[in-house]
Amino acid sequence: MEGKTMKKLLALVLCLAMVFSFAACGETETTSSGNNGDNSTGNAATEKVAYVLAEKGDTYSLGLSNNFKTSFESLGGKVVMETFPKGNTNFSDYLQKAIDNKASVIFAPNSTTVAANLLKQANDLGIECPILAGDTWESSVILDAVKGTDLNVYVSTFFDENDTTSPAAGEFVKGFKEWLNANKDYYDMNGGNDIVAAVSALGFDAYNVALAAIRKAAEAKGAELTSVDVASALWTLTYDNGVAGKLQFDKNGDAIKDSAYIKKATADKFEFVKLQTIANDAQQATAFDYGDAKGVALDTANKKIVIGIYEPTSGDNAAGGKQEVLGIYYANSLDNTIKIGDDEYKVELYLSDNGSSDENAVTAASNIISKGALVSLGSYGSGVSIAAAPTFEAAQIPAIGISCTNAQVTEGNNYYFRTCFLDPFQGLVMAQFAWDLIK
Repeated sequence: MEGKTMKKLLALVLCLAMVFSFAACGETETTSSGNNGDNSTGNAATEKVAYVLAEKGDTYSLGLSNNFKTSFESLGGKVVMETFPKGNTNFSDYLQKAIDNKASVIFAPNSTTVAANLLKQANDLGIECPILAGDTWESSVILDAVKGTDLNVYVSTFFDENDTTSPAAGEFVKGFKEWLNANKDYYDMNGGNDIVAAVSALGFDAYNVALAAIRKAAEAKGAELTSVDVASALWTLTYDNGVAGKLQFDKNGDAIKDSAYIKKATADKFEFVKLQTIANDAQQATAFDYGDAKGVALDTANKKIVIGIYEPTSGDNAAGGKQEVLGIYYANSLDNTIKIGDDEYKVELYLSDNGSSDENAVTAASNIISKGALVSLGSYGSGVSIAAAPTFEAAQIPAIGISCTNAQVTEGNNYYFRTCFLDPFQGLVMAQFAWDLIK
């Protein structure tokens, strides 16, 4: 009898475990309070629930999370949003909230350092619903985190190395992979593989756009050009050879983009899922008048042009920062001289680590200014970009952001540009993808 009783108890425990497992992430039957395209109320419907997790004080994380929340709710869904303090490494309680709220999808646009812990704990808890994030998660750190798990992780990003529609992109991917494999330090810096991250492609484009602007300024001013002339050239520049698409800047200094790539993280690569396109009616900017601003003069004595690289090579965002740096380094290896008049100028790069920290922003930006840079590239991370913007503006040096997607980066700053799409766009893209993903 004791044996039969024990078997019944074990069977009951197993059934309960299965019930809780199936409830780990799913839909809840409720009366929808959102706008589902009609004016009916009180009708039973399957409510789509998204759990959103952001880091307190992180401009990128909070900004994109709120953009997603607004867009998902406008589609008729319910959002449960929470924040966690910086430095937190235990996300089990937060993930349990997603389970308790029967979330159909989790959106967690945080650093890769956070992601590594969060994904491990999600796997330990048996999370089955899709986990979504933004561009920061397109990293080898994420591939390592999902390896050996059944997690379904999706990211939005700026570029796909397998997109063969652009000859420029195909040539870049082939050359970049060869370059990585020929340089062990760079290969290791890329995460120990030759995967082409979207931010590397954007870094490549940002460098070439900077060179195009310097050459355009040189045509007009010759050896008398300054950093202000480079900034002026950027406003009306059309760069058709971008590996991530044609580049023009609107009245805010933002690249005019209308599409994002959705990818799924697997054990060894990011698999293309879809290209999400949303209409963008922004127009290219007209010439901007900087008045009597003087900026930084061309170094005619040493016949050199310094381009600053303002990136995190340490801290939470180091993995992504290094991949942007690699794109810039590769571009420089292909094109590093500019003819001005009868003289040839050598293009030199100066890397300044902002440590992924807003507190380091002014010092890191000032180091670039002290080197006589005509333009700065970066940063990976919106918070550090926003924090450094006034320093570059005061020095009258244009900065070209690469993947800093928060709208505040360029707002009110006529010296900051960027080559990526913005968070309001990215939030809308991921909200629509999440909505379509939920059955």
